[in-house]
Amino acid sequence: MVDVQGGVFLFRDTGAAALRYVESDRSRADDYYLGADTTLAEFVVLDSDGNVTAELGLEAAAYSGWVDWMHPVTGEQMGKPRAAGPDRKGSPQFAELVINAPKSLSIAAALHPEVSAALDAAQQDALSEIRRWLAQHSVTRVGPLGAQEVVPAEQMQVVGITHRTSRAGDPHRHIHMQIGTRIFAAGKWRALDTGALFKQQGAIRALGTAVIAASPQLADVLERHGLTLDPVTGEVAELQPFNAIMSKRGAQVGKNLARLEAEWDVAHPGETMGPVVATRLRAEAWAFERPAKKPTTLREEHAWVTELREAGYDPETLRRPARRSPASLDGLSVQIVASRALDRCAAGSSAWTQHMVQEHATRIMTEYGVQAAPAEVREFVHIATSLAMEDCLSLLPPDAPAPEHVAHLTSLRVVQAETELRDLIAARIPQQDLEYPDVSRAGRRRGLDTGQERAAAAVASTDPLVVVEGAAGAGKTTMLGAAIEVAA
Repeated sequence: MVDVQGGVFLFRDTGAAALRYVESDRSRADDYYLGADTTLAEFVVLDSDGNVTAELGLEAAAYSGWVDWMHPVTGEQMGKPRAAGPDRKGSPQFAELVINAPKSLSIAAALHPEVSAALDAAQQDALSEIRRWLAQHSVTRVGPLGAQEVVPAEQMQVVGITHRTSRAGDPHRHIHMQIGTRIFAAGKWRALDTGALFKQQGAIRALGTAVIAASPQLADVLERHGLTLDPVTGEVAELQPFNAIMSKRGAQVGKNLARLEAEWDVAHPGETMGPVVATRLRAEAWAFERPAKKPTTLREEHAWVTELREAGYDPETLRRPARRSPASLDGLSVQIVASRALDRCAAGSSAWTQHMVQEHATRIMTEYGVQAAPAEVREFVHIATSLAMEDCLSLLPPDAPAPEHVAHLTSLRVVQAETELRDLIAARIPQQDLEYPDVSRAGRRRGLDTGQERAAAAVASTDPLVVVEGAAGAGKTTMLGAAIEVAA
């Protein structure tokens, strides 16, 4: 239930551009906005423990100033955004993640005021938990290039902007969570490490989804109206068949994409569309004639109900799935969740981060259909993640720094499997005397260490099989540059 097209999005524009959008109510492909259905952006400041230390609503001008890195509380300038140039991007002013609700849940909120209030509360809880987690885990980099140290944030800022409709005017509950890219650390305002943020987004999305799916209040009010929330999909089972009726924007995008693909085929006869072109066309399909945000009014909600009834919606004849009793965290084995989380980590890759462990533990907990308060969800996930971490090994040297967002964790089972695989491969290669080329000159230009030079020489040799192993950030890609040069 926490999602966005493409995950975390970096906004690179001026506060004036955001303010112009609010004042003119225009829509462009890259507009990010306050929107017509809200007059305030909710701004909070958090400390490194995740506690909210300041909170206020921002009017349009104050919001614009925040986008331009002006502190709404103190009025101080937190830096000067770098302008975009011909060969460089401008500074990202904020990173955005959307806390979403599945279409059927938004429909339920449009049909029933009680569901609407419970969903609003659950989404706000998700926002609070995500920003708390980010305040505890966000980092920056301090020091000269090549000798930078990862430092935790001491203070960060988050804005939440609530919308109730899609751009096509359909029911669509969501919160634009905008994460300020200026954080206070090591005595001054510094840039948020957005690379780390992108690696954290899986854990963030899983946490937001878990908080909403586990909301006892939301589940209770849905049940009183004869509706069932599926913990795995987040959909309301009885209303899911009406998703397409309330998804005009999706149908519009589909038509746009079909037209753009047909035009591309005509312009490129005999060619096959590659993934880069396909991605660009999808983006154009979403951007084409993107309508302005429509406010939610009582009249519009009546129109939604009328539209649903014309499509066959009747609360008396809804097809209801077999209900299952909600699970409690007390009855859920934290050891099983931790073990399954490690299994999923190992199935996806041979090395992982602490955040990946948390993501899997959170999703597994959610799949059991538990109902619990946000603090209880947070505590269970923390215990399950800590327990799983006890069975992890680090691929880094004992004295090497190990930031949470760096994939350096593995398990004995993965190490055993890789060792067996390496032995099987080695047994198939005939023993022979090989000459390895001299890569020292290319290595010096690229700053390779002894291990990297040895690997580059092996890759550039006539050896029929070379296996290079190294943790993320160990310099494998840099080494390949020297190997390619020497081999050529």
